[in-house]
Amino acid sequence: MTVRWLLPVIAIAVAVAASRLPFAADHLWAWDSVLYARALERGFHVDFEMAGQRPQPPGYILYLALANLFRALGADTNAALVIVSILSSGVGAAAVFVLGRRLAGATPGAISALAYSCSPLAWMYASVAYPYTLLGAASVILAALFRHARDLGPRWWAFASFAFGLASGFRQDLLLLLGILWLWMLAPADWRRRALSAACVGAGILIWLVPTAALSGGLAGYATALVRQTDQVYSTYSIQAQGLNALSYNVRFTIDALAWGLLGTSIVLAGAGLAHVASRSARGPFIGEQGRFFAAWLLPGLVFYLTVHIGESGYILSILPGMYVLAAVSIAEIGRVILGRPRLAWHALAAALALAPALSFTASAERFSGSTIRAHDVALTARVAYVKANFATDRTIVLAREDFLLVRHYLPGYRAWLFDPEPYRGGMAKSKKAMHTTTIVIFTEGLQPRPGLQVKEIEVAPGVPLSYFTVEAGEVIEFSGERFMVRDTQ
Repeated sequence: MTVRWLLPVIAIAVAVAASRLPFAADHLWAWDSVLYARALERGFHVDFEMAGQRPQPPGYILYLALANLFRALGADTNAALVIVSILSSGVGAAAVFVLGRRLAGATPGAISALAYSCSPLAWMYASVAYPYTLLGAASVILAALFRHARDLGPRWWAFASFAFGLASGFRQDLLLLLGILWLWMLAPADWRRRALSAACVGAGILIWLVPTAALSGGLAGYATALVRQTDQVYSTYSIQAQGLNALSYNVRFTIDALAWGLLGTSIVLAGAGLAHVASRSARGPFIGEQGRFFAAWLLPGLVFYLTVHIGESGYILSILPGMYVLAAVSIAEIGRVILGRPRLAWHALAAALALAPALSFTASAERFSGSTIRAHDVALTARVAYVKANFATDRTIVLAREDFLLVRHYLPGYRAWLFDPEPYRGGMAKSKKAMHTTTIVIFTEGLQPRPGLQVKEIEVAPGVPLSYFTVEAGEVIEFSGERFMVRDTQ
């Protein structure tokens, strides 16, 4: 790799990372962010029980070690986690360019990297304390490494396999999502070389597994937590356990995440099929080695999200970089059909499609936008400050749903109740009894009581509501569906 070739790679990584800085979240983002913060502040320990999760299984110990490095350099916990997200975003965009350039040329590769960096979904997860941009960066780097190593023989197979095992210490789900692609890399190998490569994967895994198990009560304790977590996810969310309700939810969730992840780029992907029909003689059928490469990269993750679990839109970042590399190939295919000046116009149009989604993130109030991040910080700060200033810790219960652990983190002196409805509705009602006169603060926006309660609602900041009501000793708060009610036990 020459210096001249390396400069644009570094420039892309730096520019993309810098574009994230103005939108970086000031506070922990969500449930899992708190678990990562616990691990950094109290020490790493994987546990199935929520009280002991620092963080949840499988642990991501190398991700947390990287964040801890920035804490050692002076960053607070949230900032350290956000820095990892920002840097991963820049590295991921640069890797999309490198692989896109190799498969389709410099111009399509640059356009695809621009499109990936401007994706509202990718931009938002790059600005908060979540490891999904790291998942995306690892996915595209390993995919590029596997493709490069496939034709280069045993030494490269061993190196790529070791890197695969080691990288899974940042995100263990890489083993599941990229396992088929790793097997694709080893297709030319004989069984002896495959066994050696598998041993190299194991060697990489041992580097993170040994400290993970040692800090989590031993290998048996870690394995038990991991199995219990896997069983819970499978039994709660998979279509095998929950049937059509889960399938419908997973399909809608996945489509929504892909839509926000791709936006205008989907036009490029759709147009590629038409372009290739018109250019069959250009380079032969697309369904060949390259087609199998993309299928082995993208389909396992997509099938898993549709059939088992996709609880967070950020999971899509495991396959989103591959779709942008595929977009680079598509841009090149279309360019082969329209030679001359129309080809320049096509590249300009593709670049405009790549850049346009940035307006959605930077200038709108949509779900995946800088405005959403700012609103989250403002609302969390205002609600926490109001509760501390106006409610006694011994006479207050804070009722929360998805932000329950944020409440526990930022209001540690208060009792917090988790309102956790069944994921696919229809579950049995749950109830909790007030032992003495208590103020119930409704922290989660959108969580509503049933009619009849004397609920007081205030605005703790512009556009930021907070509700509360008082229950007497012996009264029961009953939870069902998306709402709750209070009834007297008499």
